Amino acid sequence: MRAGISLKGATLAVAGNAGAMSGFMAQAGVILIGGNAGHGLGDSLYEAVIYVAGRIDSLGADAVVEEMRDDDVLAVKELVEETGFDHIDPHRVTKVVSARQLYHFSTQNHGAY
Repeated sequence: MRAGISLKGATLAVAGNAGAMSGFMAQAGVILIGGNAGHGLGDSLYEAVIYVAGRIDSLGADAVVEEMRDDDVLAVKELVEETGFDHIDPHRVTKVVSARQLYHFSTQNHGAY
């Protein structure tokens, strides 16, 4: 639960499942989850990136799924090699990033707070 809370530039690799609120307020860095992710993944995420090999129960406030680019696939491939997590297919992971709507308070976004 809350793996990578307030991450500040490190790389966190979880071989299996990650619990609820993983990546909460992660400011920078990368989280690789080799299994499933619990509820509220990436809640209030800043500039960190989360890659999930399994299913995501739900995203947190301001977290969105973004399409994987070639450089993302390469980054995951390198992490898989570095960690030895050979059960992860870099072409079949989900990328989660910040929608960047919570950076500054806005009455237009009041429902997201």
